[in-house]
Amino acid sequence: MRIATVEQIKNIDKTAIEEYGIKEIVLMENAGRAVARAAFNLLENNSDKTVFVAAGMGNNGGDALVAARHLLNFNLKVKIFLLGNIEHFTGSARSNYAILLHMGAELYFIKTPHDWDKVRLGLNLSDIVIDGLCGTGVRLPLKDDYKKMIAYINNAGKSVIAIDIPSGVNADNGTVSDGQAVKATTTVTLGIPKIGNLLYPGVIYTGKLLTDSIGIPLNVLNDTTIKQRFIDKNLTKKFLLPRPMNAYKGSCGRVLVIAGSTGYTGAASLCSQAALRAGAGLVTLGTAESLYPIFAGKMTEVIVKPLPEEKPGILGISAINLILPREESYDSILIGPGLGRDTATLQFVRELVNKIKKPVILDADAIFAFSGHIDELAKCFTPPILTPHLGEMANLLQIKVKELKADLWSYARRASIKYNSIFILKSEKTIVACPDGNIFLTTVGNQGMATAGCGDVLAGITAAIRAETDAKKAAIAAVYLHGKAGDIAAQHGMIGLIASDIMNNIQTARANL
Repeated sequence: MRIATVEQIKNIDKTAIEEYGIKEIVLMENAGRAVARAAFNLLENNSDKTVFVAAGMGNNGGDALVAARHLLNFNLKVKIFLLGNIEHFTGSARSNYAILLHMGAELYFIKTPHDWDKVRLGLNLSDIVIDGLCGTGVRLPLKDDYKKMIAYINNAGKSVIAIDIPSGVNADNGTVSDGQAVKATTTVTLGIPKIGNLLYPGVIYTGKLLTDSIGIPLNVLNDTTIKQRFIDKNLTKKFLLPRPMNAYKGSCGRVLVIAGSTGYTGAASLCSQAALRAGAGLVTLGTAESLYPIFAGKMTEVIVKPLPEEKPGILGISAINLILPREESYDSILIGPGLGRDTATLQFVRELVNKIKKPVILDADAIFAFSGHIDELAKCFTPPILTPHLGEMANLLQIKVKELKADLWSYARRASIKYNSIFILKSEKTIVACPDGNIFLTTVGNQGMATAGCGDVLAGITAAIRAETDAKKAAIAAVYLHGKAGDIAAQHGMIGLIASDIMNNIQTARANL
């Protein structure tokens, strides 16, 4: 399923109306019916209940008015509170307002302090709330009366169904102005999900997300100009084919990992073993020669190759001459986990990456090596895959984390295109940004995965999958396998989940495909 920006959802509606002849009022009818159905289900089909409807003057409010009409027809008690002036109604919303007048519905325009008393009483006596105040057309900061209504709704402690997106949430980036947004139990998003439904903090306010096409043709919703999609099982399984019967270890992916430094041997171990768990047939760890005894005793299945070091436990330029002549022996090369940030190491990373012709994955300290040298990424022989968390990405782009989070998808998309690199941007909801402008959002993973070493496991999975397929497919599949393995591990509890738990469930996650 694709994910829309506000501009794209406007274009979808426009196409449905102008090219397919579906009238706006028909789309509004379908939207309101979907919301009413969700509300009735939440009330367990019990008609002896009361519904509080908060509606603005736009089409989001019109959807709420349609929902109110259908709920009245279900014999529920419905109280409708309107913010704004009647002359500001959109055409379709006005038509539905007129229908409710003819039905004798309880309609209240909020104007005076006494009207706000009715709001408080209405909320207290209601079993469920429908939020049709703003939708995707919200203008931040909110007006005072909208802030007041949102505060009343949130403080009422009732189940809330938001229409399209909770009022107060920016549909393009998930931001919330001064914490003023409806905290929905369920959101019925119309057509396809919006970015703000899925990014933090918007995803917290969204609650359970339901999607309804509201009658828009499927080919319109699947328009390829909409370059945001979900990473799910159906997408991932297309990229990971079953292993053929005549497979041998050399045909299943040969991965070289360049990782580890004094004090940071765990990261190198995790990513190397994760690559094997993800399906690589051979994994070789190249590391500083003085660390060889540690890794040789720590890992059984991983081949350990000592490399000349700049100083004890630290790799430098001298290691390049040993790596490059052997690069043809590998299908992908992962650089960075626990490698350290010694000046000699950072120089080594940049020079090596610029000379490697095999697919390369950069993680952790290898990403840091390109701080101030980001333009060099575009010179790589094949598009590299980078796996930064938000702090590493902000540092790479020379901006603040707050600035990055405020426009995360735009920054990721622009960076991917400009530097011809694929970014697996790790956050609460990991995204994959590709040089063709496409962005993919994970549907798996959990907060228990906020633990040391989790990123190293992801890097290893990515290297393994990159050894068997192209960069875009590898990044998408790796994010899914990583998140799914984390979800399997979390069945035993999220708190206390550690990176090796994720690693030990990669095999099961892949088998489930």
